[in-house]
Amino acid sequence: MLPLADLVFLTPWAALVGLAFIAPLVTLAIRERAYARVRGTLGLRLPGLARVLVRPAGLVVLAALVAATAAQPAVRATDSKPVRSDAELFLTFDVSRSMEASGAPGEVVRLERARALGRDVHEALPDVPTGVATLTNRMMPLLFPTGDERGVTAVIDHALRLMQPQPAALTAARASTLAALTLAADRSYYNPSARKRALVVFSDLDSDFFSLEGTLRLLRQQRIEPFLVRVAAPGERIFDAAGRPNAYVSESTVTIEGLRRAGWHAFEEDESARLVTEIRSYLGRGPVEASGLVASQRSLAPWLALAALALTAALVFPALRAGLPAQAIGRYESR
Repeated sequence: MLPLADLVFLTPWAALVGLAFIAPLVTLAIRERAYARVRGTLGLRLPGLARVLVRPAGLVVLAALVAATAAQPAVRATDSKPVRSDAELFLTFDVSRSMEASGAPGEVVRLERARALGRDVHEALPDVPTGVATLTNRMMPLLFPTGDERGVTAVIDHALRLMQPQPAALTAARASTLAALTLAADRSYYNPSARKRALVVFSDLDSDFFSLEGTLRLLRQQRIEPFLVRVAAPGERIFDAAGRPNAYVSESTVTIEGLRRAGWHAFEEDESARLVTEIRSYLGRGPVEASGLVASQRSLAPWLALAALALTAALVFPALRAGLPAQAIGRYESR
């Protein structure tokens, strides 16, 4: 569907600056009236109407240009795209310190691999409103479900930070726990109208112990279906800037097999195609509605300002020229 373009004013009240031109217009009218009396007294021929009105008309146009420039007009293109009205999806990223691990110094760390997987899932399901959240031993939404593809991509690309949110006061050795996913059920992460709620989690499973069955039950009580992706490989370590490994050793308290036995949808990071297939199967088909999104916005103010400057020069130069000595004018015109 082609974007619909609308003219909008970003600061409409600023257009009142155009009222400042009332004073010079009144002054010009008084001066022209005085000139008319002098011409009548001396018996001089009155100038044509067009010549009398050219300056007032120029000032009126200049006032309109200045007012329009101050109001900051812009052409805004709005792209209407169909999105599911009964389904929403959250992409949740484990951002605990262990997600900084990689196979060797300089290789892609777990968080960056999770980021790439999140983009793949989002691109495969463009018609599903998508939100983004992060996870340590608590969960924090960064973006609530939206049909704005660019917004989701921007958050995935630029807003994911290790240890954000900061873990709550630790009661165990690890700073992350998948039990925190129940916060998505306790709080208003999803729109009440969303009957199908998918929660996709990218984690290395280096989590404090939690109840697989209890967590899953709490999520499903709120119609939330979790899809958990393990982003980790054997032997990965965390390396400092000099390439030295620190004392961290990956120790997952849960396994893919254990998750599946408990009823979770669980995947390895190289199973993204199957992940998308199962999410799509769960969401099924449903009603769609138009989602109005700002596709682009182009300001017209610079062009109006340029026109105002050109008109100002056209109005001021003849007055300056009339005040120059004849010899100076001759030198100017001979150039």
